[in-house]
Amino acid sequence: MKSMTAYAEVFRPLARGQLRLALRSVNHRGLEVSVRLHPALLPLEQAIRAAIRARAQRGKLDLQIEVQDEPDLEPRLNSALLRGVAKAWKAEAEWLDLPPLTAEAFFRLPGAWMPVEGGLAERLESEVLAGLHELLDRWNEAREAEGNRLEPFFTESAAGFAALKATLQVEAEAQAAELPGLLKARLDQVLLDAGLQGQLPAERIAAEAGLWAERQDVREELVRIQAHLDDFRARLRKGQMGGKALDVWCQEMLREFNTCGSKCKRLAMTRAVMEAKGLLEQVREQGANLE
Repeated sequence: MKSMTAYAEVFRPLARGQLRLALRSVNHRGLEVSVRLHPALLPLEQAIRAAIRARAQRGKLDLQIEVQDEPDLEPRLNSALLRGVAKAWKAEAEWLDLPPLTAEAFFRLPGAWMPVEGGLAERLESEVLAGLHELLDRWNEAREAEGNRLEPFFTESAAGFAALKATLQVEAEAQAAELPGLLKARLDQVLLDAGLQGQLPAERIAAEAGLWAERQDVREELVRIQAHLDDFRARLRKGQMGGKALDVWCQEMLREFNTCGSKCKRLAMTRAVMEAKGLLEQVREQGANLE
């Protein structure tokens, strides 16, 4: 069981300077990867993204890789870019009434600075990818640790659902026993008030009352709730509690509890259904953090 929320950081020494790799992730419906690299490492971006996608299924990931204290990365100005910007600015400045372009604005333009040495990506490729695999290992460990912290909550939730289902079971049996008699008494009173007492055979009234009581029976829903609960516990025991599967599970359980709620005629049953739906919402919220 892995959380989608985690952070990991790795430093790897180089012959000159060091690499810093950092990965932060939060929950997301799909897999979204943002990669921020030193410009000299851009040729490695495709390999880096492939390595990440091989280890992650869901989440919004933000990866940053820096090359620190590397003498060969002393920057130089991208003169061609700056000359082009200056020319374009001058051509448009008069009719657009633009202020003079400052040196600070020049130097902050994307691509204004370039490393002196080419081929740095090839030289550092093995170190970058090795560092990335180490980073992903630590990130996965952090995700598992976070996921394990949720396990007690899910265990307690399973016990809570079991207790509420037991309450519904007892109340459902009592409801099934009393509903036919209640409905028969109500029909008798309606016929009496309408002056039709004795117009319908008692057997017909009893049969109609029994059919109506069957339609209010929730025992089939309780059987399905128990099956879903058994599946929940099995996944939890095997460490296979995934976020998407848990979301589907919550939808199935909510459907069964809503059906029970529509058939409830006893206050204790209604309260149990409301508690179960509240607990389901808590489980759904926590499950949103799982991969």
